[in-house]
Amino acid sequence: MATDWNDPNHPQVQQLANSAPGQVSADAAAQAVKDLHDQVSPQDLKPVLEQHYSQMDPEQMKAVIAQLQEQLSQSGNPQSQQVAAAIDPQTATPQQAAELHAHAHEFHPNTVEKVVIAGAGAAAVGGLAVLAARHFAKQS
Repeated sequence: MATDWNDPNHPQVQQLANSAPGQVSADAAAQAVKDLHDQVSPQDLKPVLEQHYSQMDPEQMKAVIAQLQEQLSQSGNPQSQQVAAAIDPQTATPQQAAELHAHAHEFHPNTVEKVVIAGAGAAAVGGLAVLAARHFAKQS
């Protein structure tokens, strides 16, 4: 059953909101984050992403940024290549990481799935699912 991120009272949103990241299975977290990206606009997701990246281990954030950059630089899209080139993974802020993630979400959703769900961000996907659930559950 897909997580309905547009319904703050949806059982899965509520279950995630009341969980710790380590209590969410990798498969459940991956599906919830995939549903999140399918249903929520990059603009509405950005505050969650900023908080997520601010709580992420700095080395892990650098790895996610580097993977997003690599994917976007190979996208063939000049705007995406420019966005990717503008960020230095070694000095990037959580806000810059969120901007890069939001850009990839909007223009290259498969890239987000490759990097955030299956790649460098996979270790933190449970945290993103729980954080998003807590954010959107408050909107009821």
